[in-house]
Amino acid sequence: MVRFFLISLLLAVPGISGCGNDWSSGPCDNADAAGYTTLEHDGVTREYVLSVPDSYASDTPVPLVIAFHGNGGCATDFNDDLSSMAEANDFIVAYPQGVVRGKGAAEWNPVSSGTENINENDAFFTEQLISTISTDYSIDSTRVYAVGYSNGGMMSYGLACERGDLIAAVGIMSGVMLTATCDTEEKTSLIHFHGTEDSVLPIDGSGDFPSVDSGISFWLSHNNIDPGSLERTELNGGDVTRDAYSGGDEGSAVVLYTIANGGHVWFSDEIGGLAPNQILWDFLSAYDVDGLIADTADE
Repeated sequence: MVRFFLISLLLAVPGISGCGNDWSSGPCDNADAAGYTTLEHDGVTREYVLSVPDSYASDTPVPLVIAFHGNGGCATDFNDDLSSMAEANDFIVAYPQGVVRGKGAAEWNPVSSGTENINENDAFFTEQLISTISTDYSIDSTRVYAVGYSNGGMMSYGLACERGDLIAAVGIMSGVMLTATCDTEEKTSLIHFHGTEDSVLPIDGSGDFPSVDSGISFWLSHNNIDPGSLERTELNGGDVTRDAYSGGDEGSAVVLYTIANGGHVWFSDEIGGLAPNQILWDFLSAYDVDGLIADTADE
């Protein structure tokens, strides 16, 4: 747990296009964004941007996706394509704003500090975020998902570890899982996209960060998934490899997309004829907090 905390504090990675910021000139200007909202708890205020589809009706509970930006990123311009996906697939997406701490850039600390201060404990902030949005909108509490880019992907991994009772499944773009102790009672499915030329969080790891495979191996063990269940598919003429593991407890699965020559980005080029965001949603939406949804099991 200590190593997890220290590494997350040392993390300093750039945002994707439209997400990096010169924090020396001040924080993000989220207040002018459509859907800008604040959350207050015990006198502390945090920001988020909410995207609600036009089809939303208060008498029909809908899924919620929480999308965490990368280090130094802003909630306002993180991922417009994800909002388009929400519009087309009838779910709400929330873009929370990270906190500027010691490094001088907005960040996420993936491990709970145990405090009930939303500025100091991002896991607790996420709990309060889910509660607040669920008060204001009709949310299907069994279908809340976390996705994230880079440091935001680390945050998603952290929530899968510690709050699998709240988070049904997670998606990671160009992130890694750091060392942590997970709730052994909760099994969480995940999908991960990573490029072979990621120079910020190398796919094979570095002196500061673990490899992608180490995180995948952890979740295979955690979810009780047989590594022998691997189904490997070559896509895009061999430029993308899809490794899918299934059959874990509660129907859990782990899927890794490896993109040849891919960098440190939120991937957008089609894979096998589908946008990565569509692949992401198709995977997440097959799960609720109890595991694989029965209606999707045979699809």
